Amino acid sequence: MPVAKLQKLPRTGDGVLTVARQDSAVAFSLLLVSASAGRKAGKGSVTGEPDILRQAFRAGECRLTLDDGEALNIAVVAHTEGGEVAYFELR
Repeated sequence: MPVAKLQKLPRTGDGVLTVARQDSAVAFSLLLVSASAGRKAGKGSVTGEPDILRQAFRAGECRLTLDDGEALNIAVVAHTEGGEVAYFELR
C-alpha cells in the first residue's frame, strides 16, 4: 500500500516589502521547501502596488517582513509589468 505524501500548505498573511529602504505593505504567500543548518529554502508570491513590485524585481534582492516580525531576504524572480503579483525565492 503506497504512503500518501502530505502536501505542504503555504503560509499566507500581510507583510512589509522593503526595497531600497522603502517599506510597502504587501500580502504574501510563502511555501517553505526545507530548512537545514539554520537556513531556510522556499518560494512564494507577494501582492501589492505594481510600481513597488517592479522596483523589487529590478533590484533583485530585497527584504520581506512577515506578520510575526520575521524578516526574510528574498529575490524577486518574476513580475509582469503592471501586475500586482510578483514571485520570489528565499536567499
